[in-house]
Amino acid sequence: MKKGSLVCIHSSMMQFYNYKGSAIELIEGILNEIGPNGTLMMPAFPIIPSNIDSKLYVFNPETDKTGAGFLAESFRKYPGVKRSFNSRASVCAIGPLSDYLLNEHHLGKDCWDEKSPWYKLCINNGLVFSFGLPRSYMGTWFHCIESSLKNDYPYWSQFFSKECTFKYQFNGKINTYVNLSCDVYRRTNKKRIMRYFTEKDWKIARISNLEVKVFYTGLLFPKLLDMAKKGITPYYCPSPKGFKFDQ
Repeated sequence: MKKGSLVCIHSSMMQFYNYKGSAIELIEGILNEIGPNGTLMMPAFPIIPSNIDSKLYVFNPETDKTGAGFLAESFRKYPGVKRSFNSRASVCAIGPLSDYLLNEHHLGKDCWDEKSPWYKLCINNGLVFSFGLPRSYMGTWFHCIESSLKNDYPYWSQFFSKECTFKYQFNGKINTYVNLSCDVYRRTNKKRIMRYFTEKDWKIARISNLEVKVFYTGLLFPKLLDMAKKGITPYYCPSPKGFKFDQ
């Protein structure tokens, strides 16, 4: 992390046992580190109330809390932070790249295609940090692999088999957008692909008890994309067995 970096953070502040500061102090420390030319983003998918039919849910990007944890929720409310309109994989960001990252998110064919902040993070060699999460955790951007291969591989296309309409509120008006989704039941064991990675792919360190993992998307994205073309996937459900992949 340095001046001008594009940084994405996934975190669990429940693991910050010995941290004495606040979430805001941590955010401001990161912003100070990347400087005014750096951009910080975090996941901001909303918590949909259990008593509301998801088909009737209207996403309000200005007020709906995020389900991505305490640090992400503190970031959502931080002055100057913007949020994308895509309710299923919403992102918050601040910095000179924030409009570029966020403005087209609801216009893509799915949540993770070339119009999404997740894909743009990948092609701009963003730094992804995991604070206090399982070592095998990749992050939301991993779905960009699925989206990139959906038109060429039947296994990956099943994740985008259903066209759904979503609603969001902006300037007092309710707007709609359409995204590809699916009802495929997923179960993962990301340790299945961990053996393909070494310390050359990412760095892992500890600050007191807190494990921190960091990697460049410019390195991992093409490597995972090549693996997915060969049927190497973290999913054991749905199983890739019986599907055709590259040799």
